Amino acid sequence: CKFLSHQAFSHWKVKVLVNALSAMNAPVDLTCVRCPSDARHRAGYSPRHNRIWVCANRLWNPFEYRRVLTHELVHAFDFARAKIDPGNCVHMACTELRAWNLSGECDLWTKWFSFLGEDMINRKQRCVREGALASLLDSDRCQDIYVARGAIEEAWAPCWKDHWPFTTKPDLDTRWRENPMLS
Repeated sequence: CKFLSHQAFSHWKVKVLVNALSAMNAPVDLTCVRCPSDARHRAGYSPRHNRIWVCANRLWNPFEYRRVLTHELVHAFDFARAKIDPGNCVHMACTELRAWNLSGECDLWTKWFSFLGEDMINRKQRCVREGALASLLDSDRCQDIYVARGAIEEAWAPCWKDHWPFTTKPDLDTRWRENPMLS
């Protein structure tokens, strides 16, 4: 987990989020834990403790680890910049939509096999909606499918377009960067 963390912290998305959190005086702690094999989650963010926890025994792929860490850092960033009420399903839907959108978990190259034969234009949006819905249904307060879907619909327009602290949508950012795998 420490090796994967070291690799992940050299990725540009993780750097942007960590620097933004530091600039807001809200640095986040990262804890590697051993999770039981039947655990529902591989990682999470605790706003009460300002800590990200990652199941060290459930993530082996450095690219997947980086996406999961980025997802949780987006949650940390959202809680640091806005007054998010964890009991408000619309607030939680917004942070989930942003995390699924910005982390890379729904990007074409990570999901290319499941995207085959589908409408490629709208597939990322469907993936983000489905991921956010699954995350909301997993929470304590938004388990009702109709409440969760309603919250996602209400949060969709402003939160889908919100890519802060990135200067552009990360999947469209074409600035040249060193490849961390080659350096």
